[in-house]
Amino acid sequence: MPTDSTHRAPPELRQLRDSIDQIDAEILDALVRRFAVTKQVGLLKAAHNLDSVDPVREQEKLARLRQLAKQKGLSEDFVQRLFQHVFDEVVRNHRSYLRP
Repeated sequence: MPTDSTHRAPPELRQLRDSIDQIDAEILDALVRRFAVTKQVGLLKAAHNLDSVDPVREQEKLARLRQLAKQKGLSEDFVQRLFQHVFDEVVRNHRSYLRP
């Protein structure tokens, strides 16, 4: 039974996979930019003794992201789970900036 290896795949499939690889790299680049900004937020919060998490802001953001997902034809639940992971990592990072 033939395998779906790159050398046997039709050229169109290889092109599509290359596009996916490029998009994945763009997503990672966007995450790097996002975490650079959230680091600044976390350092500012730590300097002003503010809480690492803002539950109201988080819920507002998730509601807005769900709305955007729906408008763009994406699963609202998937987008919420994805961004909840991002938010959780941001909070972990923010807590690491707090002074003991």
